[in-house]
Amino acid sequence: MNSLFQYSLLQYHHSAHTGEVMNVGVLAIFPEQRQVYFIHPERLTRLKAAYPNLPEKVLRSYFKGIQARTAQLNKQPELFNDYQESPETFINNEILVRDSSALQFSKLRNTVLYSDDLPIVANQIAQLYLSLYDFEEAPKRHDDLYLVNEFRRQIKSKINQSTKLNIRENFAVKEYRFPFAWQNGTLNLIDPVSFDLQKSDSIRRKADEQLGKLSRLQDFAIQENANFDLLIACPKKPALISAYQSAIDSLKEVKHLRLWHENQLEEYSNKTIETISDEPLLIDFNSK
Repeated sequence: MNSLFQYSLLQYHHSAHTGEVMNVGVLAIFPEQRQVYFIHPERLTRLKAAYPNLPEKVLRSYFKGIQARTAQLNKQPELFNDYQESPETFINNEILVRDSSALQFSKLRNTVLYSDDLPIVANQIAQLYLSLYDFEEAPKRHDDLYLVNEFRRQIKSKINQSTKLNIRENFAVKEYRFPFAWQNGTLNLIDPVSFDLQKSDSIRRKADEQLGKLSRLQDFAIQENANFDLLIACPKKPALISAYQSAIDSLKEVKHLRLWHENQLEEYSNKTIETISDEPLLIDFNSK
């Protein structure tokens, strides 16, 4: 039997007199998995056009705070136990207090969890309610290089100018090269795999190429106690989600593999910094 999850819309109440409301975010709560995701639009052009006096800085401050709080909650799954019977109280106590301000979460809605890939589910729900923001301008493609640069940016934002981390760049394994490698008892090889493509055939082909590469490196993983950490970007076209899900399912069958979706890059960079060992693999991230 499929499990359920809940979601709530973060709504901007422009006027109490007219009842004008605009959806500006989606909060997805997965009680059985004890995970919560918050998704908001990056661009607010349409909202500002409709409401010239929109307090954009205040909104973005809320976005940042809720995003940080959900990341925190996902590291404290025991907190979910206190709210199994009342997820609304969970939102009010842990994420955003319900008061008389213009920004409020709507009543929760229940729906069937149709995939175990929680970030995908959360993003699909968000697309239903926030799609109007997508027409402001064509979103830039998040390709492999974007994932590499975003990981680097996340690392650099968390260290001071004098810090050198034990991370090797452009790490060679047989005929392959990985953008980064780091060590904490195991050798962790980072590889970007963007499925933000235009056709389902391209997604399947890229997944097959990655599967072939990882299959040929299984002996190396055993001998060197190595893991492959794939940084994943999903397609922006809803029509390609099915092909993407199939690609992810096939990759999950590979041993010595961990998948990190792009909305988990901050979590992964934190993990890298916190657990990295003192092995002599030095690279100065501030020099890049």
